[in-house]
Amino acid sequence: MRDGRFVRQILRSVFRSPSGRGAPLIFVSAAVAIAAVLALTVVLVTRPADDGSRDTPPKQVAGNDTAPPPPRLTAEERLRMQRALNNVVTDGSSGAVAELVETNPGGSDVWNGVAGVAQRGRNVPVDPGAHFRIASLSKPFASAVLLQLVGEGKADLDDPVDQHLPGVLEHGGDTITLRMLLSHTSGLFSYNRDMPSVLSDRDRVWRPEELVAVANRHEPVFEPGTDVAYSNTNYVLVGMVIEALTGRPYSTEIENRILKPLDLTETSIPDDPVMPDPALHAYLAVPPSSGMAPQPLDITEFNPSRWFGTAQIVSTVSDINTFYAALFGGQVLDQPMLKEMQTVVAIDSQGVGYGLGPKHYTLTCGVKVWMHSGNIPGFRNWSVHSKERHFTMFQARYQKNPDPPAWEIIETAMCPADAPKEPEPSPSDFPSEPVTGPEHDRGRS
Repeated sequence: MRDGRFVRQILRSVFRSPSGRGAPLIFVSAAVAIAAVLALTVVLVTRPADDGSRDTPPKQVAGNDTAPPPPRLTAEERLRMQRALNNVVTDGSSGAVAELVETNPGGSDVWNGVAGVAQRGRNVPVDPGAHFRIASLSKPFASAVLLQLVGEGKADLDDPVDQHLPGVLEHGGDTITLRMLLSHTSGLFSYNRDMPSVLSDRDRVWRPEELVAVANRHEPVFEPGTDVAYSNTNYVLVGMVIEALTGRPYSTEIENRILKPLDLTETSIPDDPVMPDPALHAYLAVPPSSGMAPQPLDITEFNPSRWFGTAQIVSTVSDINTFYAALFGGQVLDQPMLKEMQTVVAIDSQGVGYGLGPKHYTLTCGVKVWMHSGNIPGFRNWSVHSKERHFTMFQARYQKNPDPPAWEIIETAMCPADAPKEPEPSPSDFPSEPVTGPEHDRGRS
């Protein structure tokens, strides 16, 4: 039962203060390690007392008289969250779903909210358990599997790519290391910036070698290990390295090493365009002159192989929170590999610290979080985690950049109401991934 699984994860989690090796860039010790979470879904209202979640006494914990009382999200907090989620839809998304979990050693409390519609034109509300393409929230899944393999002695983080994928890279294969791939310090061109539109052939199956070949047509953006720049090519290569090390498909390793052990039954790595039900439909704004109809265009279903290793996974907000809570709580990686993952290797111009998979960021209220965002045409996702709070949101967006309202709800979710805030940054300061490729020009500003 999911409830019991959430509680077990909370009790097994250990707060850790990571440290470890970095690369020759800007070194920062990752001071934030995040506890595991998740419990019963609550949709905008307090749960009834007869479910035992509100009126039962604190449970006994070995070695203590009682556990601390479990956290409780107030009605005011829930209302603020829902208003902020509504703003996400108002500012350019057809639908959105979000989950916030607050936890302490005594237990956890959950808010789950929806806004907008699951499918335009049908007036169907969003299901709290809606499936969505999680885009680059997929990357820490791949990172975790590769770090497991490193921990098992099958590779070293400082191995050059050529050692495991000889001849695949035309630029820097002998100097770009696995660590550089995971931390986006390789300098490789991001292949998706030179890909044909997904609208041109939704059913096309792309091989990972074809994706890397696109990147090979371009010179590196900097010398390996001298800077940081987000590149999807890095994680195509991570997926290929996983397959080279194991002799099994990348998707099989994700399933066997993460999905099954964590009981993530609503998460999958599809090899066809079909989305599982219930699904939150995604849309892409196209100009009338394009000759395409309807407008915005439903872009929910397409073959995800063009995002091999980097943005291929389909999931729910609850499963994603479960994964990230388990990851940062030490249930996916052993301590040495978790320290490696949470060592900030480089900081970009937006103040985002790059670990080996997740990113580190300080919110305007001063709360430090581990996070990742996801962004492919039509799909926008956020997963943000502090020591006590865990937040994931999917938004079916059809405008180019509705990030400011997304950051409003992130700050609402993660910042205590009484926390003194720093001056609000401009929208361009928010750590996000730009839409790239032909679809970018079709979005509305």
